[in-house]
Amino acid sequence: MYKFNFLSIDSSTKGNVLANNQLNRYFINKGYRKKFELMEYINRTSEGTIVFNVGEGRYNLLLVGGVHGNELASQAALVMLMDEIISDNIKLKCKLHIVPFLIPYTTMINSRNYNDKDMNRNAHLDGITRKIIDYAVENKITALCDCHSTDPNNKPGFASVFCSVKPLIDSSRIASYICKNTNSRILPIAEAGSVLHGAVEDEANLRGIPAVTCETLCENGKLDENSVDFSYKQILSFLDYFGVI
Repeated sequence: MYKFNFLSIDSSTKGNVLANNQLNRYFINKGYRKKFELMEYINRTSEGTIVFNVGEGRYNLLLVGGVHGNELASQAALVMLMDEIISDNIKLKCKLHIVPFLIPYTTMINSRNYNDKDMNRNAHLDGITRKIIDYAVENKITALCDCHSTDPNNKPGFASVFCSVKPLIDSSRIASYICKNTNSRILPIAEAGSVLHGAVEDEANLRGIPAVTCETLCENGKLDENSVDFSYKQILSFLDYFGVI
């Protein structure tokens, strides 16, 4: 049985994610609330931003959710992955780092922004998104997948994967693989940081870590099982690209 190690990288972001009624109800329906070990890990996030890691191998991969607290499907999908790993239903051939709730406080209050800032425009400045990129660099992460959801009434408004061609072509190769295997639409840009400043994906690419952003389709602040399952498939496809599951 796999056991997760965990590390707090920011205590200022702390919040009770189970106070989010949408998320809590989903966990109840899935039976997660009765799983002691899984809930022990999830309750750790009341202390702040926690990185969970497990396994070993050639690759060092990082999965991030909750950059936007009201994009719940991708956060739930990462909890699903943790449950599958704990239950020994997934055999890992890598060291995997998972941040299911980057900003527990915003997940708790079902908010996109943290301290009135969109933290996916802030990774080039001081703050929690910068800290997760720093963590990735310090821990020699091979590749990063930033997991989001998109509201059908907002951009992009469909299941998709963002990537860039420069400076790291692997970003677009990973995105193409995920899209091929999940029926997502690829959204490439020529060069990281040329359209947006401070996105986790772009800043990772600019700092030498191939990265993509996966978007499942789900109404902001809501949670439905199909959206979680789709996000989970995107996550598995990211891992499968490296042949680690």
